[in-house]
Amino acid sequence: MEGTMVERTRSCAKSGLLSKWVDVEELGRLLTLMLPLYIANLMHIGMGVIDTIVAGVAGPVELAAVALGTSVTAPIMVAVGAVLTIVGPMVSRMRGGGIERQIGLLLNNAKVLALILMVVEALALWGGRYIFPWVTNDPVLAEKAAQYVWYMILGVPASVLLRAIQGNFEGYGQTRPAMVLSLCGLLLNVPLNYVFVLGKCGVPALGGAGCGLATAIIHWIMLLGLVLLMFASRQHRQHARQMVANRRPDWKLCGRVFHLGLPLGIASMCELGFFCVAMLIIAPLGELMVSAQQVAINVSGVIFMLPLSLGIAASIRAAYHVGAHRKEAFDSMVRTAMLVTYVLVICVMVFSMVFRRDIASLYTDSNEVIELAQLLILFCAFYQLPDATQALFSGLLRGCHDTRIITWINLVCYWLVGFPLAYTLVRTDWLMPAMGPAGAWVSFIVALSLAAALFVWRFAHTRTKSFPSP
Repeated sequence: MEGTMVERTRSCAKSGLLSKWVDVEELGRLLTLMLPLYIANLMHIGMGVIDTIVAGVAGPVELAAVALGTSVTAPIMVAVGAVLTIVGPMVSRMRGGGIERQIGLLLNNAKVLALILMVVEALALWGGRYIFPWVTNDPVLAEKAAQYVWYMILGVPASVLLRAIQGNFEGYGQTRPAMVLSLCGLLLNVPLNYVFVLGKCGVPALGGAGCGLATAIIHWIMLLGLVLLMFASRQHRQHARQMVANRRPDWKLCGRVFHLGLPLGIASMCELGFFCVAMLIIAPLGELMVSAQQVAINVSGVIFMLPLSLGIAASIRAAYHVGAHRKEAFDSMVRTAMLVTYVLVICVMVFSMVFRRDIASLYTDSNEVIELAQLLILFCAFYQLPDATQALFSGLLRGCHDTRIITWINLVCYWLVGFPLAYTLVRTDWLMPAMGPAGAWVSFIVALSLAAALFVWRFAHTRTKSFPSP
């Protein structure tokens, strides 16, 4: 597939469709990495969209329960998984540096770290169940949200190990396995939600909590599929054997993975946690506000998969070039990634602005929810540019193994600036009349714009440090 993509981009360049500033070879490799990642991430988001739609069919309370449950599970699960996203760039850097034989050892110790992290994640989710009575006065809604979290806990071991193994394939520039398995997961999510949420085939209806059980089952199926693919591949079989081997952990190597990955986990917690806490700020305003916010957040997540996927692809290519000490190729890749990012995002912005009402109507038939959601989607369109910028440049920093700064930037932008602003605009009249959910989106735009500027500034410094002058 990689060769095919490169040939296509060469052909476009010859026909004058690509700018002379684009590195055609690098564009082909970035697209080869990005497109399967985008489809895989889109399928993952699609599962959330299906959860939202099916829960909405079950009723407004069930939809609100999934929204509140996700506000707790999403930041915790993404944060823990983000710690292990460093595995992909580490594998790619080993390949670029010609030390591929050490990849199996890396995976074995990443597995040890994953086993520790899954315990931490399960305990965090268990404790998170007790926050719902504090954010809503509806005891039924709080109980349903807690049930959703409980079922999600059942899939924790699979989701954490899945992230570690997926990093091996990404480090080799092979993102199609994740795409295929994510597509299978999406297809399974439809009948499983139908059975567990609505109570079909003799199974009692679990309502919104059934979405959590369906997701847990799918995580286990995807983990099994990825492990089987690794053992079936001649290229990865030896790494797979070393990964599952019962050997004494190399705590120094475990510590290095943790040292590089922890800032990514904290950064993801800061970023996603900010968006989820915004949902908790909105929760007391009622089911209508929560439902509309959930729709807009889902739409935002679908759009964000484009720059996120390109950021992951750029991190893998950046790590490879840094490992191989190829400064010119690195710079060329960055220019190409920037152009692709902004062209794609501008197209998506225009589309979402024009069809925002039609998009909102896909989630619900409630006119009140549609009216509010389509307004929030308009705000969502405006923040895509800074969001794409921070996604790309944080990915480049990850590829350069400069991860600690990502934590501090996210902490400052989302929690010292974004969170107080969100609360002020949503719930108070201090700066202007309370804006409700729209105030949260204004705070999102401000926080993301600041984060984007800081990431670009830091990358300029890191690029120079990654390729010191002889």
